[in-house]
Amino acid sequence: MDARLRILGSQALLGTERRPPAFSPDDTPTGLVLKEIAAAFPGDDAGALLRGAGVLAVCVRAGHVAEKKIGAPLPPVCPAEPRDMLPESAPVVDVFGEIFREGFFRLQGEAIAYLSARNMVLPPSLLVPALAMGRETPALRPALARVLGERGLWLSDRNPAWSLFAVASEDELDQEAWDHGRPAQRKAFFLLERLRDPGAARERFERDMPSMGAAERRDLLTLFIRNLSLEDEELLERILRKDRGREVKKAAAELLSRLPGSRYVARMGERLLSCMDVASAEEGAGDAPSVLRRIVSALKGREKKEFIVPPESYDASWGDDLITEKSPFSRFGPRAGWLYQMASAVPLAWWSAHTGKTPDELLELSERSEWKNVLQIAWGDAFEREADASWAQAMLQRVKKGGVWPSSSGNRLGGFRLAGMLTGSERDRAWESMLTAENLPDLLQDIRSRQEEGYLMSPSLAKKALSLMKERLSSKNWDYYLASVAGELAALLPLDMLAGAREFLAFPPDSDSSNRNIVGSFSAVALQREALGRYFSVPSTR
Repeated sequence: MDARLRILGSQALLGTERRPPAFSPDDTPTGLVLKEIAAAFPGDDAGALLRGAGVLAVCVRAGHVAEKKIGAPLPPVCPAEPRDMLPESAPVVDVFGEIFREGFFRLQGEAIAYLSARNMVLPPSLLVPALAMGRETPALRPALARVLGERGLWLSDRNPAWSLFAVASEDELDQEAWDHGRPAQRKAFFLLERLRDPGAARERFERDMPSMGAAERRDLLTLFIRNLSLEDEELLERILRKDRGREVKKAAAELLSRLPGSRYVARMGERLLSCMDVASAEEGAGDAPSVLRRIVSALKGREKKEFIVPPESYDASWGDDLITEKSPFSRFGPRAGWLYQMASAVPLAWWSAHTGKTPDELLELSERSEWKNVLQIAWGDAFEREADASWAQAMLQRVKKGGVWPSSSGNRLGGFRLAGMLTGSERDRAWESMLTAENLPDLLQDIRSRQEEGYLMSPSLAKKALSLMKERLSSKNWDYYLASVAGELAALLPLDMLAGAREFLAFPPDSDSSNRNIVGSFSAVALQREALGRYFSVPSTR
C-alpha cells in the first residue's frame, strides 16, 4: 500500500478537526493531483482528505507505485508472450474477474487450473485482480505464476505489493528475488527452488545461513518439508546441535521426526524402548512393592497391564534433543512430560515396527495404561504431522460421536478430520456415514481448511450433502453457520450436478424465507463453475 494512503488513514481515524490532512510535498504526477485537491477545498479538510484518499486508492488498485524522484528511469520493456492468451472478448473474462476479486481458494484454484491445463495465460484486464488475489492467498501463488504470463510477471516486478513470484519466466528462478528481495520474495524463491532442486536449496540455505536472522532461518527451514529426505539430515542435525535459536532448533527437530531413518528418531526410539523394557521388568517382578501395587489396583478395580513406563529421573543428555526437564504440560508431572516428548517425536509407524502391534492394539493398550493421556496426546500430535490411514481408522473407532482426539496443538482432531486422512473413495464413504444435518457445516469447513486442489465429492456424498442442506434451509431462522460455507458446497459438487442442485435447492418465488440468500450464494458459485465448464468444454465428471 502507498505510504501516503496509510498516513491519510491515520489522520481520518484521529479526525480532521484534531489533525488536518497533510499531503506529502512532491512533484510526481500523483503528488501534483493531491496538491490541486488541497488547494481546491480550502476549509473542507474532511472533503480534501477523502478525495485525496480516493485518488491514492485508485492508484493502488491500478498498481501504480509512486516515483522516488522526478525523471526516474523507465522500466525495461515487457518480454513478448510466447503462449496463447485467454481472449479479452471471451465471455468468461468477467467470470474470472469475479472469482479473483470475490471468490475463495477452491473456486479460484479451479479457475486457474482451466488455463493451466491448456497452457494459456491471463489477458491484461485480469492481471491486477489476479496479482491482488495472489497477495491475499499464498497457497495459490505457485499455480498463479504459471498463468500470469510474461506481462503478469513483469507487472509483479513493478510493484512491491505484487512481488510475490520468484520467477523471471516460466522456467527460471529470479536470483534478484533472493539477493535483494523482501522476506516474502525470498521465501517464495526458496520454496520454488526447494520444489525444483532440493539439493541446491539446501546448499543455498547452508551457505547463506550466517547472514539470516533467527526468524528467517526458522521460516525457511519449515520449507524443507517439501521434498524432505535423508540427504537433509546432516544439516538438520547440525542445526539441532549448534543453532542459537531455540525455535530454529525446534523446526529442525520437527523435520527430523518426519524422517523414519534419521538418527534423531533412532535416539528417541531407543529411549522409548528402554521405557518398554522397564515395563516388562516391572510386570515380571515379584518384589513386595510390585505385588502390593497390583493388589491395591485389583482392590480398586483398575488392574492395568503397563506396556510402557517413563524413566524415574531426567538424563541431562536428553537436552541435546530438546527434551526439557520441566513438563511441557502444567497438568502433567515431569515423568509424563518426558514420555510425551519422546513419544511425540517418532513416526506413528515406529510403534508397530517395534512392538509388533497394530494401531488398534496399541490404542487398546493405552486405554489400560496409567500414562493413557500423555500417550494419546503424543499420538495425536504425531498424527497431525503425518497422514496415516491405519491410525486414522483406529482413532475413528474410539472417537465418540461429535468428539475429538486429543492433541497439544489446540487443533480439533474430530471425526471428519480423521476420516480426511483416509484415501480415495474410503474417505468419502467415511464422511458420508458421519454426515448429519447438524454437522454439515463442520464437514464443509474441514474440507475448506485443507485447501486440497482438485477435490470433488463423490456423487453419493454430494447427494446426501444437498439433501441435508435443503433440510437446514427449511428452518425459519437464519442459518448463520450454513451461510458461511454454502458456496464451498457448490465448489465441491461434480460439475454435471450443479444445474440440478440449483433447481433442487431453489425456494418458491413467493417464499419469504430468511435463508433465500444462502441459496443465492450457492447458486452464484454454481453458475460461475458452469460458465467455466461450458467455455472450456470440460467433460462430465460423473
